[in-house]
Amino acid sequence: MNNTLEFLYSLRNQGSRFGLERMEAFCQELGNPQSAFASIHVAGTNGKGSVCTMLDSVYRKQGYRVGLFTSPHLIELGERVRVNGEILSFAKIEKWVEALLPVVQKIETSEQGMGPTFFEFMTAIAFLEFKEQKVDLAIVETGLGGRLDSTNVLNPEISVITSIGYDHCEMLGYELKQIAAEKAGIIKPGKPVVTGWLEKDAREQVRQMAQNQKAPLHWVEDANLPALPQTNLHGSFQQRNAALASRVVQLLDSQFPCEEHKVSSALQSVRFPGRWQKICTEPTIILDACHNGHGAQASAELWDSLPEGFEVWFAACGQDRARDVLTPLLQRTNRITLFELDQPRACSLEDLQKLVENFPGAVKFAKEKQVLALHQQLDPSTTLLVTGSIYLIAAVLSQLKKNPSSVLLHNWQDLW
Repeated sequence: MNNTLEFLYSLRNQGSRFGLERMEAFCQELGNPQSAFASIHVAGTNGKGSVCTMLDSVYRKQGYRVGLFTSPHLIELGERVRVNGEILSFAKIEKWVEALLPVVQKIETSEQGMGPTFFEFMTAIAFLEFKEQKVDLAIVETGLGGRLDSTNVLNPEISVITSIGYDHCEMLGYELKQIAAEKAGIIKPGKPVVTGWLEKDAREQVRQMAQNQKAPLHWVEDANLPALPQTNLHGSFQQRNAALASRVVQLLDSQFPCEEHKVSSALQSVRFPGRWQKICTEPTIILDACHNGHGAQASAELWDSLPEGFEVWFAACGQDRARDVLTPLLQRTNRITLFELDQPRACSLEDLQKLVENFPGAVKFAKEKQVLALHQQLDPSTTLLVTGSIYLIAAVLSQLKKNPSSVLLHNWQDLW
């Protein structure tokens, strides 16, 4: 186990490197496992995880054997790779690491620097697991962007672009049109693409790229739906995500037939931890990952539903992201605790302090390791919103889970 973790962390510490050449070479050495199953490929600034989880729920409810690849994970690495809802065990990850190490060494020996990144390695494990498990359909979320993302070696049945906003601008571009071009890079020749609600510049870029690929383009925004589908996930933006998922299901009906009543039932029973998830009462704690300004615009309606005087715990990776989320969030609370995460890209307490200099309310600063101690100090009548980086959500879940005195509403791990 230690050797496996040491190897994976060594890859992770190398960071991200854009480009498809490494992934293509890696898959070639592995016999192109991504070609062994049908797939749905999902990109977007926000909403892609929700749409993937909804589609997973729908197709499993129909009885299909479904693979799901998403990122990041909350607690266990195997959460990224699931078959029929079951996360990949660490024993299975160890098996894949052992099997793939010689391949990585062969590639590196042949050409230095061509070995896979951490995300590329996990993507390959997902493809191999889906092939071995003989899934009927794999639902695959991009990690970053789309055009140069390691998942873009797929030739999916359909592509989905959920939304386009400003995030990862240093890598994807500072104009909406540039970001749209990166996301729309998952569009494949002749294969349908479904899009959500996009701004004018992004919409035009996607339209041009779909036209260039002769890919049928389906705008859910233009569908004149009598009403958006209902889902148990909170927020009107989740109904939009449900509309995207429903349109994908309709378009794939000849290949993967679905009964309409089962689709509705599946959308009402989606399990997505960390997204407006109430984990306990007395105090009431709601977890809601919201890591960029685009997401904050959507989440604002949920923040407005909280009782007056609610408290916030917040952390972020990247100052721009922190600023974009904090600006609307600080207008809605008068008590906030800002956390410095134990992550390489985390905003430092000094960075966070600068962003709340003019905030008139009560501010605390804390390290990630203080989550449990601060939880024990909460008044039972408090309503606490934990938001910002998903890594803070993970820290809260993991630390409260280890605390025998904390009362969670359910075993959150069962939801994965």
